[in-house]
Amino acid sequence: MFDRDTKILVVDDSLNHRQLIFDSLKKLGFKSITTSENVNDAFMKLNSEEDKGTPFNLILSDLNMPGLSGLDFLKMVRETEKFKVLPFLLITTESEKGAVIQAAMNGVSSYIVKPFSVETLTKRLDEAWKKHKS
Repeated sequence: MFDRDTKILVVDDSLNHRQLIFDSLKKLGFKSITTSENVNDAFMKLNSEEDKGTPFNLILSDLNMPGLSGLDFLKMVRETEKFKVLPFLLITTESEKGAVIQAAMNGVSSYIVKPFSVETLTKRLDEAWKKHKS
């Protein structure tokens, strides 16, 4: 499982969903969580922290956002050499199955279907950790 000091970036256009994800991660004991409301801001933060030598270790991103989507963000991350293997969880709704297949083809680590419990989040984080640590 990810260490409690794992530096996490949460991306969701909905303030309520960002807060829910943030609170769920805090319940699991994670201490370093940064949030972003869109892909452009998130990618800027990702690069900025990398440049400072304090890189993010995990991304959780909503799939369906205005402008650039979570799938667009995943592609940007995977196409950037320094982020190619960064664990990336996509948060979707049940109706977005086609996008989940596309995400799998683009290297998503795992995905979470909304609404989700802390137990489900734990299971998906564990899947992502195992995928990137093996």
